[in-house]
Amino acid sequence: MRGDRVARHLLDRGRVTPRQLEEAERTRSFFGGRVESYLLKLGFVDEATVGEALTDVFGVPFASSEKLRTIPVEALAAVAPEVAGRLALVPFQIENRRLRVAMLDPRDARAVAEIQETSGFRVEPWVTTEHRLDQALDRHYRVRRAAHPKASLAVPAAGTADPSPDPPPAPEPREEPQPALGLDGRPLDADASLDWEMYATMAQLSDLSAREEATGPVAPSDPIARLDASLAAAADRDALAEGLLDFCATRASRAALFAVGREGIRGIAGRGPGMDADRVRKIVLPPDGSTILDAARRSRDFHFGVVPALPPNRDLYSLLGGRLPAMALVVPIAVKDRTVALLYLDDGDRAMTRPDIPLMRRAAAKAGLAFEILLLRNKLRGI
Repeated sequence: MRGDRVARHLLDRGRVTPRQLEEAERTRSFFGGRVESYLLKLGFVDEATVGEALTDVFGVPFASSEKLRTIPVEALAAVAPEVAGRLALVPFQIENRRLRVAMLDPRDARAVAEIQETSGFRVEPWVTTEHRLDQALDRHYRVRRAAHPKASLAVPAAGTADPSPDPPPAPEPREEPQPALGLDGRPLDADASLDWEMYATMAQLSDLSAREEATGPVAPSDPIARLDASLAAAADRDALAEGLLDFCATRASRAALFAVGREGIRGIAGRGPGMDADRVRKIVLPPDGSTILDAARRSRDFHFGVVPALPPNRDLYSLLGGRLPAMALVVPIAVKDRTVALLYLDDGDRAMTRPDIPLMRRAAAKAGLAFEILLLRNKLRGI
């Protein structure tokens, strides 16, 4: 696998420690993706170091953020948006009838051949990171990278053929019209139902609430148990938000919760300097925005690191009464694989302590279940 080769390269050269690699692997097991992406997100290496490793492993130049930030129109026009998303690549420069293309897998001969045939240019593959590719696809094409099966990326020895060539691509499945979905992820015209898994979840949360009544508040040293109890007792979205902000209080000086819907992103609640509830509730972002929140919504993946100094982000933080923070963490909250909320944390001008990503993942999963229970309750009231 590509990520394993890059990670091993970084480890062998002392750029990361075995413990750091283990933590990145553990995080990857929750979220999916490539190991080097989490080495970056967790702050163990910088982009330049990963770029050097990618170049060493694949033998092609690295397409950095500077290369992908501003792309000439003629380069983008050489590849259709749906093709760029399907093949996971972004063209970024034309020079002497040669089209330079940023890819996750520059050894993907089929993708190179397809672009050469359709664009009329000779393709020069470059390599880039998942984050930069997804960012470029979103910024320039407004598309997301399609999911692809993992391919073997072992580099054959010089003068030898690849002993295990990739199988021919499977035919693209025809998209069937999908029913309109409600916020609970179910068709709007579906009968209300309650499967066993959801019944068990509700019973567990109710048991937590009953246990707290019988034995007193849960010990502050058990943050997940306290979160369980507050989510179980939440009668509405505002109470649910308060429970999440309580959970974040010891992890960052500022926190906020944003709702995600077809109309865009809307503030629900917040705490900390510039993050008071009244200010956060006034924030309404359009569905086609390009802020750090929009990026997390589209990728359905957490963000941890520096906030890009782009105009949309500056506009967002001006609404919050301040400048861009040193670092930020954004964690999507999903219901039935649909992002319904975004949990946001930062420490203002101070660099954040590296978060416990598995713990935040658990908190987000529990919040997603609590949101779904609220949605089901509202649906039952309407029957």
